[in-house]
Amino acid sequence: MTLFRALCVVVALILPAVGLAAAPAAAQTRIDLTYDAMMDMVRPEQRPGIIVHHNLQITFSGQNVAENRDRNARQFSDRNAMVQELSGTEQPGTYASWRVESNTRLVRTQRDPQSTRTMTVTLTSPTTCHLDVVDTLNPGFSEYAFLRISTHTLGYFSTYKVTQTSCTIR
Repeated sequence: MTLFRALCVVVALILPAVGLAAAPAAAQTRIDLTYDAMMDMVRPEQRPGIIVHHNLQITFSGQNVAENRDRNARQFSDRNAMVQELSGTEQPGTYASWRVESNTRLVRTQRDPQSTRTMTVTLTSPTTCHLDVVDTLNPGFSEYAFLRISTHTLGYFSTYKVTQTSCTIR
């Protein structure tokens, strides 16, 4: 199945199957994702129990996917965006990429310096979906390395745990 056909299945067949009206191939579908994570920074300073809230707005239109994301921890926040062609396979040379895994599942892979974050969106009803977020350390690493919101420099974390997720189709 071609990538465009897989996206059409998600937008035009799967969504109606769970109760949405059929949409033309050029129609836009938006998915709002949020998740909270708690982590313990160990370097360059010790800061246990940091809570970060993440928002992602994903818009699918034809073969393109646009992503607007922001995150915040207390008084600090940042935002970023990307547009890419939706793929049926992982795109190894990119920081983050979306792919169609099945006719009810989309997967985002994010490659951080010492770990990989996999976000799986599973369609569950006409306006809802389920979000799973899993961070896995890369072989040979015992800490997560993430860009700090406050300084945009790398911080090193001994733990990373997703505590809450939400997913809505609009």
